[in-house]
Amino acid sequence: MTLKEQLIKEIEQTPDTLLTELLDFLLFIKERHTAIEITEEEQANIIASESAYQAGDYVTLEEYEATQA
Repeated sequence: MTLKEQLIKEIEQTPDTLLTELLDFLLFIKERHTAIEITEEEQANIIASESAYQAGDYVTLEEYEATQA
């Protein structure tokens, strides 16, 4: 039995009084998962930024502030 089949079986056995709460929880979990997903482009930018930082290729706060004056 697949995971989806197990879930369906459990849902079918769940009392109607709990179905609203179960649906709310499922929607909450899906939203939370969607909210934390990042795109491939974002992941590539993160990796590039980490690599640049580790290589010492960054501007200090003092250097940044000097360019803003």
